Amino acid sequence: MHPSEAGGAAAPTPSRGYLPLALRFATGVLALGAALTAVLLLWLGPRTRSAFEALGDEFLREGATAMRDLAHDQSLQTNDLLVDVLTASVTDRQRALAALPLQDHAGDAAAVRAAIADDDARRSANERRNVVALAARQRASVEAAIDTRLRALAVAQQARAAEFLAEQRRDHLLLVGFALLATLAGLGWALHRVVVAPVERLRQQAQRVAAGDLAPPPTPPARDELGLLAGDFAAMTGELRAARASQQQFAASLAQQVADKTAHLERALADLQASHAQLAQAERLAALGTLAGGVAHEFHNVIGGIRGCIADLAADEPDVGRKETFAVILRAADRATGIVRELQRFSRRSLDKRADCDVGAALDDALKLCEPAARRQGVTIARNVAVGLVVHGDADGLHQVFVNLLVNALQAMPDGGTLRVTAARHGGEAVITVADTGCGIAAAHLPHVFEPFFTTKRDARDPGQGGSGLGLAVSYGVVVAHQGRIDATSTAGAGATFTVRLPLAAP
Repeated sequence: MHPSEAGGAAAPTPSRGYLPLALRFATGVLALGAALTAVLLLWLGPRTRSAFEALGDEFLREGATAMRDLAHDQSLQTNDLLVDVLTASVTDRQRALAALPLQDHAGDAAAVRAAIADDDARRSANERRNVVALAARQRASVEAAIDTRLRALAVAQQARAAEFLAEQRRDHLLLVGFALLATLAGLGWALHRVVVAPVERLRQQAQRVAAGDLAPPPTPPARDELGLLAGDFAAMTGELRAARASQQQFAASLAQQVADKTAHLERALADLQASHAQLAQAERLAALGTLAGGVAHEFHNVIGGIRGCIADLAADEPDVGRKETFAVILRAADRATGIVRELQRFSRRSLDKRADCDVGAALDDALKLCEPAARRQGVTIARNVAVGLVVHGDADGLHQVFVNLLVNALQAMPDGGTLRVTAARHGGEAVITVADTGCGIAAAHLPHVFEPFFTTKRDARDPGQGGSGLGLAVSYGVVVAHQGRIDATSTAGAGATFTVRLPLAAP
């Protein structure tokens, strides 16, 4: 069926829950991006913040320890330096005191020196204590300053960590967004080229196949799974195309066979109907022939007796008027005798004599008898008679048949026309056709033209020229006696055609 058969099937429409593959792919990529964003913000961000804060605290602790150690070492060095300075100063003063020329003065020089040394020692001890106290205060001050600085650094470190984490979160979001866009664009292009476009082409081809178009695909399939699917679909389409061609060929062959069988059946039915009509007509004419033979036999004797009596009366009758009347009766009896002879000839379905006779010669003789009447009526005779048509039968009987057909045709064309006479070989038969262009035969009269005494000639211009209605009946009997058949076809107002078929003689 093509389809195509025909009208073609409607293209399938997407179902109510139809979702394009590209949209589903984009939804999946966005869901993956959302999951990645959630992982970055909810898991990686806090862990990064904790690690950064722990690292900052560790740096602060290590820095604080180093600063305290450095301040302690510096304090110790300062203390030792001051102590060394004080010790050197004491030593210098002692050296200077020893070098003083106290013996030149009155008094006890040793006691003075001792007093000065004691006083200097006491002052040195106080200075050392002051140096130690000053170093302790300086160390405490430095440690307090370090603690203050460390607290400020901790606050600054937390602020910096917050800024860093915010920048990192923003960078992560930008990176995720850019990665998602790039991934979506790249995978979308790849998906459209590798999956969506081949699937769409395959869908369009399926729609064309559903509509009845089984043409091969315009582009070759790709070398992947979808290409293999497209190749299988193309192979299936090719098989469908071959199946459709085979189906169409089978349908055409089947249609031709059906048409041939139908024509054969119609011809057989027509032949059967024709045979049935001919058989019915033959049976009817046979019954009429039997009846006509019996009637003719009885009427022949009666008419013979009447004719004898009238002849005797006419011979002894002196009255001229009565003698003329007897002559009219004799002529009527002679006419009746002729009709009886025709009835006897119609009723006799056998031939008195048989011999090989030339159909063309019999037609020529009949045409020669009818040509003067044809010229008088202005009828043109067109003949096409084949030579060598020999039948086995009665030449006189066939001559009478041809004369009857030609005379009937001329009588149908009183104002002129064309008379066509043909004789040809058709298989094992001689087919003789006599066609005129006269008034034709009415459809109601056509089945009765071969019945005895059926005639329409009395309806012609000259009622006195009416026929007896035995010419075609006698012709029918002669043709049947030759194992042939005679048919008549006509259309009222368009002429009539009589066809005689006679079996050809064996060579």
